[in-house]
Amino acid sequence: MKKLLVVLALFCSFSVVSADIYKDELKKTEKDRKKVEEIEKKLSTDEKDCENPSEKSSDRSVVTELKIYCEARKSLKSRIPEMKRLLAGYEKLFREYSEQCKKIDSDEKYEKCAETDRKVGASAEVLNDEKEKFDSDIDNLENAAARAKELNERNNDANKEDFKRTVSNNLQAKKELVTGMQKGLENDKSAFQNSKKQLNQALKNNTGESAAKGKIFMEGLNKILLQNGALLNLCSSMLRTISEANGVCIAKTDLEKCHASETKLENLFNDGNEKLSVYKNEKNDLLAMESDYHKAGMGDVLIKMENAKKTISTYLQNLKSQNEYLKQQIEASKNNMEVVKGRNNKKLTDTYTGHVATMKELERESGEFIKIYEDNLGKIESFTNSCVNGKSEFTPECRIEGDKIVGNINETEPKVIKYGEKFNKLNKDLADFYKKFQ
Repeated sequence: MKKLLVVLALFCSFSVVSADIYKDELKKTEKDRKKVEEIEKKLSTDEKDCENPSEKSSDRSVVTELKIYCEARKSLKSRIPEMKRLLAGYEKLFREYSEQCKKIDSDEKYEKCAETDRKVGASAEVLNDEKEKFDSDIDNLENAAARAKELNERNNDANKEDFKRTVSNNLQAKKELVTGMQKGLENDKSAFQNSKKQLNQALKNNTGESAAKGKIFMEGLNKILLQNGALLNLCSSMLRTISEANGVCIAKTDLEKCHASETKLENLFNDGNEKLSVYKNEKNDLLAMESDYHKAGMGDVLIKMENAKKTISTYLQNLKSQNEYLKQQIEASKNNMEVVKGRNNKKLTDTYTGHVATMKELERESGEFIKIYEDNLGKIESFTNSCVNGKSEFTPECRIEGDKIVGNINETEPKVIKYGEKFNKLNKDLADFYKKFQ
């Protein structure tokens, strides 16, 4: 607002401030007052984002804009009392000026009018300076808020894509785990049914302890086949839920439904792990029943052979699953390495390079153990055909050959256990790396 100049002629009677000018000036003052009141109302609520701006986002540019916003907010709040005071003071002076300068018909009135005119002008200058600072804070506040919102939305889009990739990878890993479990269960089912068929045939001719042990073995087979069926149904339910999660988490990105699906899947996996643990124990018990059954008819050497098969059965399926998993990880590492290198972080790259080297070494080791165990399974099969099937006793040559096979298997077991420890450590290291990488 420019300083009002009063042009007066001594002893002349005329209006210095017209009614229109007076009304316009009061309207401007009222508009400024309302503006201050609106800003005061907006700032009356505490802004949580200003409590710790540095913790609100991992993006430095967003944090910078938040700090500008918070500083402008703080500055505005501190200016409000002064703006109210200056507006009230200016309005009071302007009303006095308007009243005193309506009619100038004496030197005394002229002097009073001129003095008030100077005061109005000075008040207007101070008020205008403060208004400029006040408006500047408003601009900073609004611009910083707009920029922070834009940057945050841009980051959210990127985070959304990262989220979808992470969920997709996790769901794919779960799917592979479930399909591997499903395949193992189907193989078990086929083996159990075959054992049941053979046992039914054998029980027709068995007598005494062999028949009693065979009956216990049959009960174990029937029990584990029921558990096997329940686990296969659970696998189907898991795969359906994984498909549902893909739909709501990846295709639609409905976070609420995604969380519900994730919870459902977690509950299914927890249930599955519990049942699988019981199932594995039952399998071990079943192997013991089978061993007891054969012991009754074939002697100590056959017990050793069945224990050897038990050892192989315990490790071979896991080794094959782990070997396949390592192959997939090695294949995926080609693309993963490009992503890791894209971070331009030598430490990350070196760490992942080390993990890949470990994958390749463990893939080689697991392949060797698989070959050893499969070779031994072949030897056991050959041994059974030549020394057990149709035989009522073992020859000395068979006993020597049986001990040799069992000895080889026993020597391999601690090596496999050591490999398993390294495999578990790799999985933990990879999990820790992916967490840090994200």
